[in-house]
Amino acid sequence: MAALLRGLRVGTVLRGLGSVLRPKIPNPQCLTRGFHCTALRLQEDKEKSIHVPPSSATAASSTTSQAHYQANISTNDTATSTQKASVPEDATSEAATDEGSQPNTSYADQSGEQGEEYETEEQLQARILSTALDFVPLHGWTVEAISAGAESLGLSAASSGMFQNGAGDLVLHFIAQCNAQLTEHLADQHKQIQLGQAEPKKTAEFIRDAVETRLRMLTPYIDNWPQAMSILLLPHNIPDSLKHLSTLVDDIWYYAGDRSTDLNWYTKRAALTGIYNTTELVMLQDSSDDFQDTWNFLDNRIQDIVNMAGTAKQVASTGEAVVQGLLGAAVTLKNLTGINQRR
Repeated sequence: MAALLRGLRVGTVLRGLGSVLRPKIPNPQCLTRGFHCTALRLQEDKEKSIHVPPSSATAASSTTSQAHYQANISTNDTATSTQKASVPEDATSEAATDEGSQPNTSYADQSGEQGEEYETEEQLQARILSTALDFVPLHGWTVEAISAGAESLGLSAASSGMFQNGAGDLVLHFIAQCNAQLTEHLADQHKQIQLGQAEPKKTAEFIRDAVETRLRMLTPYIDNWPQAMSILLLPHNIPDSLKHLSTLVDDIWYYAGDRSTDLNWYTKRAALTGIYNTTELVMLQDSSDDFQDTWNFLDNRIQDIVNMAGTAKQVASTGEAVVQGLLGAAVTLKNLTGINQRR
C-alpha cells in the first residue's frame, strides 16, 4: 500500500514537471480574434489620417503649391538665362527684325485714331479741291472740275456732292490756300530779318512786293478768273469773300510792322483793300509782258498812299502850328489889354 502511494506521488510530480516544460500551444480562436483587433485598429488609424481638419489641409496644400511654384520659377529663370546666354547676337537681331516687320494690330490702329491712313471729312474735301484746281483751266470753276479731281484720286465722280456750295467752295478754297502761302512767305522773310540774314524793307516797298506776290498766284488761272470773281459776288459767297480779303490785308500790314490801335488801323486797311481790288481788275485786262502794266499801276497806287500819308502829316503839323500861333496871339492880346495883369 505504501508503495502504491509512492508511485502515485511520483506520477503526480512527473505530470507537473511535464506541464511546466511543455510550451503552450495558442488557441486558433484566440489568433483569429487578435488578427481582427489589429486590423480594426489599423483601419481606425488610417481614417484618422485621412480626415485631417480643412484648415490644416488647405495650409499644407498652399504651402506645397507655393513651394512647387517657386521651384518652377527658379528653374525657368535659370533655363531662360542659360538660353539667352547661348543665343547668338545674329539670332537676336533677326528676332527683332521679325517683330518690327509684323503689322501693328493694336486697337488704336483699328479704330483709326493713330493710323496714318485715317483722315477727316474736312481733310478729304481739301484734298479733292486741291486736286480739282488742276482741272480748272479745262473745266473752269465748276462742279465738273471737282468731279474730275475726285476721279483722279480714285474716288467716284459723285463725291462732288460733298460740296453743298459747289463751285463756290472751289474758289474759296483757292483763295484761302493762296492767303496761307503768302502768310508763310511773309513769315519766312520776317524770320530772316530777325536773324540778320536780310535787310528790312521800307513799308511802301514791303506792301508793294506782298501785293504783287499775292496777285501772281492768279497767273495760272487768269483766263478763268473773271468767272471766279462772278462766283464770289453771289450773295451767299460775299461774307466768306470779304473775310478772306480782310485776312489778307491784315496779314500784310502786320508783317509790314504796323501795330497801330487807333483810327489809322482802319484807314490803312481800307486803303490797301482798295489798292488790291483795283490792281486785280487791271491785271485781268492787262496784255503786256509779265503783266508789266499792272505792276506799274501798283507802284503808282502805293506812291499815292505814301504821298497822302505825308500830306496828312504836313496838314497835321501845319494845323498844330496854326493852333499854337492863335493861342500865342490870344495870350499877347490879353497881355496888351491888361486882362492877364494881377490885381
